[in-house]
Amino acid sequence: MPIKTPPLDAIQDRLPPLNALRNFEAVARHGSFAAAAAELHVTHWAVGKQIRLLENWFGVPLFERQARGVLLTDDGAALLHDVTHAFERLAAGAIRLRHEEPVHRVAGIVRVNVLASFALCWLLPRLNEFQLRYPGIDVRVSTTSRKLRYIGDAFDVGVRSGHEDGAGVVSQSLMADLRLPACSPALLQRSPVRSVTDLRHHTLLHSTSTRGAWSHWLRHAGATNLRPTRHVEFDHVYLQLAAAREGLGVTLASLPLIERDLAEGRLVCPIDAPAWQAPDYTLAINAERASDEAVLAFQHWITATAADVPKPSRVHPR
Repeated sequence: MPIKTPPLDAIQDRLPPLNALRNFEAVARHGSFAAAAAELHVTHWAVGKQIRLLENWFGVPLFERQARGVLLTDDGAALLHDVTHAFERLAAGAIRLRHEEPVHRVAGIVRVNVLASFALCWLLPRLNEFQLRYPGIDVRVSTTSRKLRYIGDAFDVGVRSGHEDGAGVVSQSLMADLRLPACSPALLQRSPVRSVTDLRHHTLLHSTSTRGAWSHWLRHAGATNLRPTRHVEFDHVYLQLAAAREGLGVTLASLPLIERDLAEGRLVCPIDAPAWQAPDYTLAINAERASDEAVLAFQHWITATAADVPKPSRVHPR
């Protein structure tokens, strides 16, 4: 039976230019024309043209232009809400059509226990993809650095740095934890880092959970005796990374955690040197829940997603 819908011309007359909406969403998300252009693989000028086209179509400004980026106006914020909702519905529809037996029909609860920095820097930016694919699964995220065998049955899926074993835990390698020096572009403008020895002019950033990481990397880089300007330590890796983004120093960063920072220009890896391979990130499953459909769905998704993390061509051994 045919579905009655309004004529396409009638719908298109009420729609703004769709490519302009795509550019608008990217600029709003990044707060930057340049970052949006990099994501969309177009020029800064092309993005600006699409935004002007959209503002002319609506007859209102959507952004406030500032020296270090752009801010949404009230009208822009309202439009972003509607555009995001529309794009999410389109994505959900596309996912449904790509699967003959849609996995999104799986329902249940998955309790995910991960390291706080892994949650903030890697899992949360990707979790919307899982929710679109499996809208019937409720994900409950908690964070701790304790060994999973010590938290009992309070988790279904866990992610840790290094091997996880013990009764009731089934574990596998999730992805490599490759580490390289990283810093903000602004820091390099003040004091360039062209080689390992240039690090002596900089502050090295540490976290309490990765105290030995810099020593490992410097030894592999042949600079065991290097003495930096100073050391600054934080109690969480995500604070260490935030300090690097703000230009406070150079961090030895886990590449999976800064993948988006590198892609969007917030951080750069200034030294052409091999990465140091720390112990892998490990995916651990509560054995009593290993056959649950929702747990299996999350395990499959996170494993496939981790496999897409780019890997540098040069890697130091552990």
